[in-house]
Amino acid sequence: MKKTFYWIAALVVGLSACTTEPEVKTHVADFEGLPMPEVGYWNGSDLSGELRQEESWGSMINNYYGGFTSGAVTFENVYTSDWASFKGAAYSSLTDSVTEGYMNQYSVMAGQGALGSKQFALLFDDGASFRVNYEPGYDVQTLKSVMVCNGTYPYLEMRNGGYGKKFAEGDFFKVTFKGYKGEVLTGEVDYFLADFREGRRFLNNNWEYLDLTPLGDAEKVEVMFDGSDKGDYGLNTPRYVFVDNLVVEQVK
Repeated sequence: MKKTFYWIAALVVGLSACTTEPEVKTHVADFEGLPMPEVGYWNGSDLSGELRQEESWGSMINNYYGGFTSGAVTFENVYTSDWASFKGAAYSSLTDSVTEGYMNQYSVMAGQGALGSKQFALLFDDGASFRVNYEPGYDVQTLKSVMVCNGTYPYLEMRNGGYGKKFAEGDFFKVTFKGYKGEVLTGEVDYFLADFREGRRFLNNNWEYLDLTPLGDAEKVEVMFDGSDKGDYGLNTPRYVFVDNLVVEQVK
């Protein structure tokens, strides 16, 4: 009987020794290694993107489709040279938290990057997107989290009024992160950048953690904006969200 017991015990120990911990690889898009132009932001104005001449408002314009990569994530950008403007993603190091208006669109309200970093990214307008570049050979892959913050421009518009209204009871402004795998929606996550509903008086001015695990193994993420202050052309609130420390996790 003792021999049988020792044999079983040895087998259990042997099996335990053969069990390996899962290999976890974490990618963080923190934007710190990206080259920063002297102006303190990159928005595609170096015309590094692919030129496409496209019609808009009855005229042909020059759009440059490009972007930048940090960690395992590629952020998509379109720069229109005719209008000296961009849509999609940009990255920045500007931290002016007091100057109002569009000319300060690249500054983050927190006055620094997440966790005291120097650089961060911003997503502008509905449909701004990024793609996740998962490494092959892993069994499970997940978008884990991101840090989010208001830009100075939209924050001061909501606090003081401007083109849009000064926020009061009942007002809100939110961003929705929508994950896709191919054409299939994998999930959605909302974050309220301002919430004055039901007695709340929240107006984001610092980096906040946002759980993105409901998006699962999304390969592409788009942002959409919604709010209470709307006019004939949609939202009056400037459609920006600043992001930093976007975490992707893979397990095998």
